[in-house]
Amino acid sequence: MKLILEPGNTRTSVALDRLIEARLVALAERQHVDEAVVRLNDDREGSPRYQANILIRVPGPDIHAVACDHTLRVAVQKAIAAVEEQVVARQARRRRRLSSQLQQPAKARTGRAW
Repeated sequence: MKLILEPGNTRTSVALDRLIEARLVALAERQHVDEAVVRLNDDREGSPRYQANILIRVPGPDIHAVACDHTLRVAVQKAIAAVEEQVVARQARRRRRLSSQLQQPAKARTGRAW
């Protein structure tokens, strides 16, 4: 997995970088991830001030999440939680689809040739 962290116009701490890396590596164990792009923005005039954008490139449609909050750490946690929810939903949808496609047992023949 390739991890790209774009801090934009904000400064990140080592602890926040480790949090992002740990959560995305844990996610990569459940879902194949080719690339993860995390963009962090600081809008000094806006409220809430911080925004976290996450793009996860996976086989099939990519996963996107955006979250805003008054602290950068919480914005990142919300965005990662949204990504994890999407991965869980996709896995559940895949399981439902596979279980519905299982072949039903054939009915017993009566011996009559119609």
